[in-house]
Amino acid sequence: MIRKIIPKKTLEQSIFASFFRQVWTEGRLIFTRGINFRSRDNQSAREAYRKMQLREFEGINARQRWANWRTIPRNLERCLPKEAVFAVDLCCGTGHSTEVLVYYLPVESKILGLEFNPDFVESARKKTFKHRTGKSVQVSFRAQSVLETFRDSSGSELADASVDLVNSCGAVGSHFDPSMTAVLVQEVSRVLKSGGLALIDSGLPGTNKKQLVEIFEGHGFETLGSAKSSILDLFTQVCFRKKS
Repeated sequence: MIRKIIPKKTLEQSIFASFFRQVWTEGRLIFTRGINFRSRDNQSAREAYRKMQLREFEGINARQRWANWRTIPRNLERCLPKEAVFAVDLCCGTGHSTEVLVYYLPVESKILGLEFNPDFVESARKKTFKHRTGKSVQVSFRAQSVLETFRDSSGSELADASVDLVNSCGAVGSHFDPSMTAVLVQEVSRVLKSGGLALIDSGLPGTNKKQLVEIFEGHGFETLGSAKSSILDLFTQVCFRKKS
């Protein structure tokens, strides 16, 4: 099922159009507004994203949106749960990666998106998210840093071992150095159930794949596999399972 849907969804968004939209938008941000989001320093990156207008974020995230439809499904292909799950989507932006999770996860799954930019969260809340069957899926969002305790949309702390799946696309590999990823993994481990999955992106200038695997395996995870959107992609999403 996943292999049939990937081509359909990615053809709806041309990689060439997505790439050039990102390059064009990024160039305008740098040369006309002095905004450069490509920083390993998390605080600098956060400030850059906060200065963006929604249409600018949609532009610089165009390639990542295309990639999400390829990496997330490929990582879930062999371990997609059959029963409804509770998933947390980290650094979800305006809901692009959330959209993919909603589409693929079992019907009646619940998804919480965490994003530090409140404007992006407001935009995500206005969207309608549909499962591949056409049914609506329960999605909620909260504006917060993912380096803090994970909380639900009401502000309540997520309970220990209450989450089945944690996902991250385009954040850890771009803006989290290994020390920050080491902070993140502790909270991911806290909220995940035994056997729960963590799909985490890696790359440069953030935490590369080797560093990511070392950090997660050092905190009680096993590596199940990894996926790239294409052979030319500089970023890799790694799939981990929390050991019992």
